[in-house]
Amino acid sequence: MGLWKAWKQVKAISATGMPTGQAPRGANNMAMGFAGAWMRMLGPLFASQAPERGSVLPGTEPDVQPLTADALAAGIAAVRARDSAFDPELLTAFAGQVFSAVAGAWASGDASAVRDVVSDEMWEPLAAASHAPIAAGLGQLIGRETGRPALTGVWAGAWYDSALFHIDVTVDVPPDAVRDAPPGLTAWDEEWLFQRSVTPGGSPSARPDHCPSCGAPTSIGPDGACTHCRAPVPVLTAGWLVTHVRSHNPLAAQMAGEASSLPPDLAQKLPPDVIAQVLRGGGPAGGSAR
Repeated sequence: MGLWKAWKQVKAISATGMPTGQAPRGANNMAMGFAGAWMRMLGPLFASQAPERGSVLPGTEPDVQPLTADALAAGIAAVRARDSAFDPELLTAFAGQVFSAVAGAWASGDASAVRDVVSDEMWEPLAAASHAPIAAGLGQLIGRETGRPALTGVWAGAWYDSALFHIDVTVDVPPDAVRDAPPGLTAWDEEWLFQRSVTPGGSPSARPDHCPSCGAPTSIGPDGACTHCRAPVPVLTAGWLVTHVRSHNPLAAQMAGEASSLPPDLAQKLPPDVIAQVLRGGGPAGGSAR
């Protein structure tokens, strides 16, 4: 529970100037420095547990969202038309295995086992946070999560196959931790987007040598687009990757809401990309191409 306790400590300091709730004269600068140190340690944990994590792969069509039953069947048929071995039931079982493996990575403090099944944008905060000393208690809690996936959308895009899963998450909170657990932290739902490139690539992913739109040698700008023609340059994956997660974890949602009210001099202690990810809103996992 280290993340929850540390966050309460930061909130107490930002509200009163001292962890105890009372600020002796002249102690405010020291208290804010203490809170700033906490914020820097919390940064990777915020990013790894934000309500919205990762993003769709560049060049993904904008309609990656839950579908009706008929549209889901049409999406499955479209993927099967170019991959006769595609099996939605096997992919659903795989999604459950990946969820369990990510939970296991938190419990062990070693995320290397899931490197080949998550995108770079998902991997980096997970790897940074899962082995951090402050994450030990949180990791043991996440390790007790179980997820039941249900396939809600499949798309055969120009560059990617995409599959969206609704996952019912439950947590077996140990009896000795119930007292310290945030209210309601026993069950919620999440959407996990899995994607794979139509053209296989590196493990877990790589860029092509040349832009498929203009043929120029691959050169990607800060926005992820080709510097020559400004078209998105697709990622080539070795297989299915988790690229985007939208979580309705009540703790993550509460912390994201409270983070928006932190004093500016305290909030700026978090890296800008973490702030953007923690506070980012939006629709279901997948959304529009970024």
